Amino acid sequence: MNNTHHPGPPGTSELLARQFQFARDSTITLLHEFDEETARWRPTPHNNNALWLAGHLLISNDEMREALGFPKRDQGPQVDPDFNIGGFFHEDRDYPSFAEFSNALIAERDNLIAAIKGMSAEDLARPTEGPLAELCPTLTDLVSLIIAHENIHNGQMYFLRRGLGKEPLIK
Repeated sequence: MNNTHHPGPPGTSELLARQFQFARDSTITLLHEFDEETARWRPTPHNNNALWLAGHLLISNDEMREALGFPKRDQGPQVDPDFNIGGFFHEDRDYPSFAEFSNALIAERDNLIAAIKGMSAEDLARPTEGPLAELCPTLTDLVSLIIAHENIHNGQMYFLRRGLGKEPLIK
């Protein structure tokens, strides 16, 4: 994590960018805890695994980019609709590798942080359009949801890594 000193109180976009950076850096730490085999493990057939979570975060970020008017992701795998909300991992399907999803999430980190940081007060105050408009009236709310969403799935990845017998990350 970058611990660069920032003079003075941050503006809203700076604060949101820092929160997203913290969430994404936590995601990256957790991604490094899995390999191709352990990323497919799930404690029950009803749980999603780390592969699904990585693909889901990537497809969710693609949708976020569109909703916020950010440029499209130009690298990494295409993401199957199975990874979208309500989707489910199917053992018999051929998905991109865990490494492909992980590398794409890592590669887009700085671009997303810069895009959030570059949002003006006017951008952040704009109304959200589309299916999330009722839940997130403004783009500030939408960016906040994106951060919360990433942290929710980080908690699920943490649960999976503990289920694999790994020690707590914070002792």
